[in-house]
Amino acid sequence: MSTRLRDAAIRHLRSLGAATGEGAIRRLTMDIEFEGRVEMVTLSLRDGELQCVSSDARNDGPHVLAALQFVAGMETREDSSPPGTLVSIAAQSPEKSPASELADALDDLLTAITRIGVDKAQHAPSVDAALERLIGVAPKPTPSGLGRFIGRLQQALRSAEIRRVARLLEGASQLADTLRAVTPTPEAEQRIGAWLGARPGAMPEVELLYDRTMVEVGREWLLGTERASLERRYLIDTHSGSIYREERLRNANASLGPCPRQLQVGLAEVESGPNPRRIRVLQYEVEPDVPAESWDRLHQVASQSFVEVTEEYRRTLQASPSLSEPFALIAPFRIERDGVFKAFDAEGHQLVLDRSERRGAVLAFYELLARGIEPSWLAGRLTDAGTTVCLTPFAMGTFDGKYTRL
Repeated sequence: MSTRLRDAAIRHLRSLGAATGEGAIRRLTMDIEFEGRVEMVTLSLRDGELQCVSSDARNDGPHVLAALQFVAGMETREDSSPPGTLVSIAAQSPEKSPASELADALDDLLTAITRIGVDKAQHAPSVDAALERLIGVAPKPTPSGLGRFIGRLQQALRSAEIRRVARLLEGASQLADTLRAVTPTPEAEQRIGAWLGARPGAMPEVELLYDRTMVEVGREWLLGTERASLERRYLIDTHSGSIYREERLRNANASLGPCPRQLQVGLAEVESGPNPRRIRVLQYEVEPDVPAESWDRLHQVASQSFVEVTEEYRRTLQASPSLSEPFALIAPFRIERDGVFKAFDAEGHQLVLDRSERRGAVLAFYELLARGIEPSWLAGRLTDAGTTVCLTPFAMGTFDGKYTRL
């Protein structure tokens, strides 16, 4: 590609802002049609260097060349308009609000992945650029909801899971529409809060809990952005069976104590949002040794109807397709160990016990099942394989009262 062409494009991009003193052009995105095919081309200036990429993952293809010719041609193109006062950039296009910039960045990400295809998106420069822009315009530090979405999306792209990618992008599209709403509804504010935290002036819906006994059955580190890994802890109310998630970013604070543990919660706030709902424990006492009666209570409050578990899973995903990561506590009537491990309730409805994760903890669980150990309860994340809902075991209890963290 001609060096003169690139230099001409750089000069014109720099001159656009310098001519008015209002600002500088850092990134320019345009749709270019060549031989009947439309691609999105992004030109960006970084440290004086011009970077070019199109949505077909090429940086020197015909669409990039056409974009450079267009921009370079603007440098010498005669202006046919009559002489007059130069109108500033700010007067031509009002400055966008942070919410609008974030919505546009989400749209760019959706467009980049859709155009390049899920199978090629993992290594596509256009997708990388769209993710970089999304993180750049997001609040700082990156909110846990948005960070977790990015981590899950990158993981789904690596494994080329088309259905899961489509679900994540559907939720992102919903957020973009919500951010553009002139007068957000309470439901819209709830969605924004789940992704980005409560906005200034918003009144998020919070449920207050008093005098509850909760058992933490497990915790894990989850993928987010490079600077925003997330620790999630799963707490179960021994009276109602309700499941909550306590979360903290790396180097942030959370309630004290090792896992497993029992918390005597004096006061806690529970946010509205995707299940399991996020909890902030404000006043509590820690019991590192969980009493036997509390383990027995988990068996008593665990779900014994897998139809209800499946229906709740589907409702949760429909309400929040990008952020929902359902977690369930079940009491299986029996376990089938014939090749594929399955849990059955008393009416014969099943939940497949997922073996796709090859982590040592999951493998250890199946080794216990293969030895004939009967779990009194199982706790784990719910996923799906097509129309089949699966549970990935996270922790279990046995009828002799022992607890096994996986």
